[in-house]
Amino acid sequence: MNKYETVCIVRSDAGDELIKAFIQKATGSLESGGGTLTKLDEWGRRRLAYPIQKKNEGYYFVMEYQSAPEVSKEIERLMKLNENILRYQTVRIISRKPPKLSKKAKEKAAKALAAAEAAKTAPAPVIAEGGNANG
Repeated sequence: MNKYETVCIVRSDAGDELIKAFIQKATGSLESGGGTLTKLDEWGRRRLAYPIQKKNEGYYFVMEYQSAPEVSKEIERLMKLNENILRYQTVRIISRKPPKLSKKAKEKAAKALAAAEAAKTAPAPVIAEGGNANG
C-alpha cells in the first residue's frame, strides 16, 4: 500500500450535483479497490492561474489516500474519461526516515550536546567593578 495525493480541478459550470457525484464515484472506486481515504479536502471554486479550455474558474478538491498502484491508476482513468475534469495530478507520498548515524557520529553528537548543556549551566563570568585605569 502506497500513500497518494490527487489534486483535481473540475469545471465550475458543471454544477454542484455533478461535482459531488464525481467525488463520490472516485472515493467509491478507491474503497472498492481496497484503498482507504485518509483525507478529502474540498477547496471549492477558485480562479485559475491561466485559462484552461476557455474557463477562468474551477472547483478544486484534494484526496489523500492509501492504495495499491492499480487503484491509483483507476482513479486517474476515471478522471481522464470525465469531460468535466480540467486538470488532475497524482503524486506518491514517500516518507523518508532519517539516516542512521555511525557510532563515531553518535559519540560526536553526544559530546556536542554535553558541551551545550555545560555551557547553559556554567556560572556567568564575573566582571569586576572598578575605577578607571588612568586614575
